[in-house]
Amino acid sequence: MVFMVGICSAVQPPRKPFIQIKIDGKSYNNGDILTITSGQKMMITVEMEGGRRDYCKFPETYADITGTAQILSRGKDGLIYQVDGTKSEWKLLSEETKFTSDEYIKVNSTENKPTAELDVTNEKFSQSSLKIVVKAAWQFKQEGIIMQDENLAEGTIYFKSAGSSDLWFSSENIQVHGIRNDKVLVKLNDVKAECDSVESNIYKLKFSAVQQAIRSLQVSINTLKSTIDEVTASNPAYKVKVTFVGLPTNNPFNDIEALTVIKNKWDSLSIMVSNQKQELVKLQAQSGQENKEELIKIITPYTEWQKKLTQNTYTVLSRYMPELNIKNVKIPDNIQSIAEEKTIPDYSQAVTELQTFLDARIVQVPDELQKINSIHTRIQAIRLFDGMLRSYFSSINWADWQSTRGY
Repeated sequence: MVFMVGICSAVQPPRKPFIQIKIDGKSYNNGDILTITSGQKMMITVEMEGGRRDYCKFPETYADITGTAQILSRGKDGLIYQVDGTKSEWKLLSEETKFTSDEYIKVNSTENKPTAELDVTNEKFSQSSLKIVVKAAWQFKQEGIIMQDENLAEGTIYFKSAGSSDLWFSSENIQVHGIRNDKVLVKLNDVKAECDSVESNIYKLKFSAVQQAIRSLQVSINTLKSTIDEVTASNPAYKVKVTFVGLPTNNPFNDIEALTVIKNKWDSLSIMVSNQKQELVKLQAQSGQENKEELIKIITPYTEWQKKLTQNTYTVLSRYMPELNIKNVKIPDNIQSIAEEKTIPDYSQAVTELQTFLDARIVQVPDELQKINSIHTRIQAIRLFDGMLRSYFSSINWADWQSTRGY
């Protein structure tokens, strides 16, 4: 049968190529989420629509043929028409389909075929996805003239394991629930990197770099928002919930108080080690019982001082004074055991080792205390950065923010 079609200026442009998806006979849209169970098997069938296929299936709506055309044949794989005695043909040369998934969904398919069997792993997981890419090659032929056209369409189906959490991104300052998306993931990692940069530059006391990192953090968060908006615009079914947790300054802010305690501890240390050295010099070289008991008394103040240090003392000091050798601060184990067990296996050796340790500490402590005082003064600037970040995060209205400090 031959159709006569009059083509006018109201011709619509073909739709952008897209993929029609069916899983176990049910139709799904790009971006849809399916709840699945471990070990489940599914059959997927896909087909490209729009693009050149629109032109061939619905020439009355989408063909840009001028004049009055005779449609000789049309369908999803081609269009043959004749205008003023000239025959023209669009023909599908090939259509390739590629399925890509992660380790949780196994795709069993024949290369370039539009159908596949999907096997869900028995391993525990929360989310997975299947990316579909269809590429179609078309050829146009008219009186010896041959041209080619290519259409490309992409789609993604998301899978959620029944009963699992939809948390798919988690760091110290960010938690994200909803549908995993690779574009959004890239921007989330950028935000995380800037949060880490704020914290690490504070530890280095590079405050100009901290200011720059805060500005970069704000830019990366705005870019994250724009990316989420773009993904949502292209796929209205996309859902994601971003929650910012605490502030990148949380740990440094807590260090202000910790360093105040540490500073007070070191203030008393300089006098203590000098007094211990003076008492040690008075000891007789002979290892009588009285001398042993006196040696234990001399050792004890340092071991007691060491025990009273807060649990995070060395962690905090290593952040701001990475050059500090913690072994120099801690009394040698064999000397400490003397104070704890009240026994001295080798008196002469114990005296020598304690003297060596105290001599080193008398030199080291003033330098350590000077650095601690300087750091304690300088990190007060953290309060300013913390306030800036608190104001910024509390003003964000497209994502949640949870303070972790109770205010």
